[in-house]
Amino acid sequence: MDIILISSRENKSINIKVRLFLFVFAGLFIVLLIATFIYNIVVFTDRQADTKRLTQLSKENRFVRQEILRIEKNLTEINDLIDSLKMYDEKLRSYALLNPIDDELRSMGIGGTGPRLNADIPNDVLNNITELGQFLDQLLARSRFQKSSFQQLTAKIEDQKYMRSRTPSIVPVQGWFMSGFGYRIDPFTGEVRMHEGIDIAAPLNTPIVAAADGTVRFADDNGGFGLTIEIDHGYGMKTRYCHCQRLVFEVDQTVKRGDIIAYVGNTGKSTGPHLHYEVRIIDQAVNPINYIIPSGVVID
Repeated sequence: MDIILISSRENKSINIKVRLFLFVFAGLFIVLLIATFIYNIVVFTDRQADTKRLTQLSKENRFVRQEILRIEKNLTEINDLIDSLKMYDEKLRSYALLNPIDDELRSMGIGGTGPRLNADIPNDVLNNITELGQFLDQLLARSRFQKSSFQQLTAKIEDQKYMRSRTPSIVPVQGWFMSGFGYRIDPFTGEVRMHEGIDIAAPLNTPIVAAADGTVRFADDNGGFGLTIEIDHGYGMKTRYCHCQRLVFEVDQTVKRGDIIAYVGNTGKSTGPHLHYEVRIIDQAVNPINYIIPSGVVID
């Protein structure tokens, strides 16, 4: 291969002979040098990126470990709280006359395995996450079970409260007990007859109050019992207030314990102003004295 160099000033030329293989070799060397340079730049850049990523991952890993420790602490506190709720549950069940829940029953449905994680996570971190998942499942199951128990307790206590409010428990009128429940001589016939209530003497127009919550089922003249009001308290319980002078409530009206429902009178077969008071369960008369709680005793 000939290379000719021409000088315009001196009008001379120089002819240089270069072998072709040397020229090709030089070109390949230059290309290889450039490729090596580019490769080194790429490798260096990748290493820098890997180092930066490794540093970031290390920071993230430390953060994850710290979060795992924090979550473990919080879950432990939640577990202790559920244990305390269990103790309250047992006390409330005793108060509500419900059987305690067996520990084996509380543990039903708790178990299983945690989620499968395919990410590149250190084994100790992976194990901690798996254990936390299982622990969380247990806490959720216990929480749901405790919620169900509290709902049952609430319903039971509300029902008992409702029943207590509808159970006759107070003296319906302030006066003097004149005649009790049981057999006695009828003052009008002289015969021995069953007296299905108690008689409380009181001045005319003394207020008569409802012995419990309920609904008025009868409010009218009732023959020998005179002006009578009858209240249905539910659960098969009723109360009757007889010989009244005046009635305050009408049929189908609701009353609360302590509401004034009538006033003492002397209507019907009566020897003087008094209240004939009855408590009936499924239409059977029972002794009202057994349904009068002494004053000062809390019933609600």
